Amino acid sequence: MSIKMIINLSLLLLCVILTSTEKQDGYCDLKEKTCDRDFLNEKFIIYDVNPPEGFNLRRDVYMRFAIMLSDARQHNENWKLILPPWYSLYHWKAKQNDYPMPWSNFFDVKSLKKFAPVVELHEVFSKIDSNIFKIDRLYVLQNYDDAFENGEFRDKWEIGGDCDYDGSLWGYNNITVKKTICVKYQGRISKLWELISLNPADKFVMFAHGEIPLHDQYGTKTFWDCRKSMKFNKNLISRAKKYIYKYFNCNNKICNNYVSVHWRRQDFARSRKKDVPSIGGTVKQIDNAIKNYNPHIVNIFIASDGQNSELIELEKQLSDIGFKVHLYLPTQLELDTFKDGGVAIIDQIICSHAAYFIGTYESTFTFRIQEEREILGFDSSTTFNRLCPDNGRCEVPSKWKIVN
Repeated sequence: MSIKMIINLSLLLLCVILTSTEKQDGYCDLKEKTCDRDFLNEKFIIYDVNPPEGFNLRRDVYMRFAIMLSDARQHNENWKLILPPWYSLYHWKAKQNDYPMPWSNFFDVKSLKKFAPVVELHEVFSKIDSNIFKIDRLYVLQNYDDAFENGEFRDKWEIGGDCDYDGSLWGYNNITVKKTICVKYQGRISKLWELISLNPADKFVMFAHGEIPLHDQYGTKTFWDCRKSMKFNKNLISRAKKYIYKYFNCNNKICNNYVSVHWRRQDFARSRKKDVPSIGGTVKQIDNAIKNYNPHIVNIFIASDGQNSELIELEKQLSDIGFKVHLYLPTQLELDTFKDGGVAIIDQIICSHAAYFIGTYESTFTFRIQEEREILGFDSSTTFNRLCPDNGRCEVPSKWKIVN
């Protein structure tokens, strides 16, 4: 075989390897013609969530759409899910959060891609010929006035009525919408395919108020497979592990020498007074929980959105009865680097590895920690615990155990 033939065969083999790698990654360089053809044949769904909703509920909304797209991929449907950027969330106060941020800031996107065909919005921007990203159809989802018809909750939708899109398109001024449709919607998220099928030529379809459609498979193995794929950004994991080792001398997945507490304040303390305890009541419950679980534990990690004055008083009262209180207080550099969302995730990771966890009732921040602890393999008795009000009924938290 001549040298020229060997070189040609080597180049051909290299092209095959590169093309295969690009398809596995789910995106590719514009300069590759095969990639252009792939993009022409692909269709995309993007969604938005009611602006006041927080980071942790949005993570659950993502799972609904990711499972929907994962199921479609298994049926050889050529749809991909565009990950909506994180932008100006209500609970994020730092000025650094006033521009759209990719999911890679907070999550391992390669891990997300292994479960569902997802792409970052900037990946789509890089493949559009013009500078304008045109959404073919925006469906503005609305709740029905009465969820029960003849006393029965059932899946249904209907087009019509007046509605306004109250989102900001993530702060971009080069995203436009060709047509907006108002839809009353109730039921499972898979019913959205019925809407999409009405206009099969659409390439880019968007759903506003993506929190309205419900899970098809909540709590199933598919649900947990999706949840397990939501691995955090490695820099956030590294920072949390350094904190755990520094203050609790633990390098293990499951630590046995500290208790963690999610103490939700602010809006909960105002609007859910019947569900949350006072500072004194919080101290009493933490003390009793530790005595019952392991009276030798003295370290308590607190994750909270409370005011400084509240946290100082909580720390004082816990210290007075012999506990050592820890909080993750980011430096300005860390806040600039990780943003409010990353700081919250670091709090969650530290809470997730504690020997025992106490959460806040019906808080999505607490839910995400409970899910993480189920994935890590903690006994459920150490995870599904809550702070109770000082007086009155204290409802036991639901236990959503992992399915492998």
